[in-house]
Amino acid sequence: MREVVVTEHEAGQRLDRLLRKLLRATPLGAIFRLLRSGAIRVDGRKAGGDLRLVAGMRLELRVPDGDLPAQPAVAAAPPRRVAGGGPAAWPATLTPRVVHRDDDLLALAKPAGLAVHGGSGVRHSVVDWLDRAGFGVRTATWRPAPAHRLDRGTSGVLLVGLQPAAARALAASFRDGAVAKTYFAIVEGAPPARAGEIDAPLAVRTDASADEPKVVVAAGGEPARTGYQAVASANDLTLLRLQPREGRQHQLRAHLAHLGCPILGDRRYGARRGAGGGFFLHCSSMTLPHPRSGAPITLTAPAPAGWPLPPPSSG
Repeated sequence: MREVVVTEHEAGQRLDRLLRKLLRATPLGAIFRLLRSGAIRVDGRKAGGDLRLVAGMRLELRVPDGDLPAQPAVAAAPPRRVAGGGPAAWPATLTPRVVHRDDDLLALAKPAGLAVHGGSGVRHSVVDWLDRAGFGVRTATWRPAPAHRLDRGTSGVLLVGLQPAAARALAASFRDGAVAKTYFAIVEGAPPARAGEIDAPLAVRTDASADEPKVVVAAGGEPARTGYQAVASANDLTLLRLQPREGRQHQLRAHLAHLGCPILGDRRYGARRGAGGGFFLHCSSMTLPHPRSGAPITLTAPAPAGWPLPPPSSG
């Protein structure tokens, strides 16, 4: 049996809606049968699916363990164990740095090489790190998670909503184009003009191999525009300031390859020169409405050390 205490973040919603989040693998009809049978109770009593929840109510779920999701962490998770019994150390080079934190919003400087989400072959991710750190609100149905994506090889500003309302507000800001993003990239060669805009639709290839471009410019693709400005150049490399108008997958990598100047180290998108397994793309700043107050806030992260053409410190 699992007992779930309703928090203020779940209060006000219907019981059946909360149960659909808690029991994602269980059909709605089966959830109603569990309610009618008394396998799911509220404060020790049977309840209907239309019950409006109040903070402090206790839900008793007498359902098979396989139907229940894993409990969200409520504090810093213990170190993962590895063969031999010792804790798995978190590499210093893959540790995010907190650049802003308040009750609603966390901004991290993500290092290149750290995946945002876990998956096959991923040993460390921002999601894992957040679970260890224990930031923000954690309920039976919700935990903090990144509000957007950065490629594993990209460094820079990554935003996290620390409670459900803030996460919804961040998602709306990204969806509505209310987030202004500035990136820097070191590219091979130079663009045809010192400044301009790449206006080229992008499509995701479903047949791409691990060493082929995943996103390509295609007439039937999604609209995508990227403003660029050359900042410095040396040794057949150019430092570009980039401002994507949209946030398509691999937008900057695909657009720069299309322009004829792939990102240094990004062999998947045509770079001729390696860069120690990574590539030189950095999200320098984001300006957006604060998820609670709505006031504009700008969050910045300096480029990693070791860039051959360092971006301006102001971003």
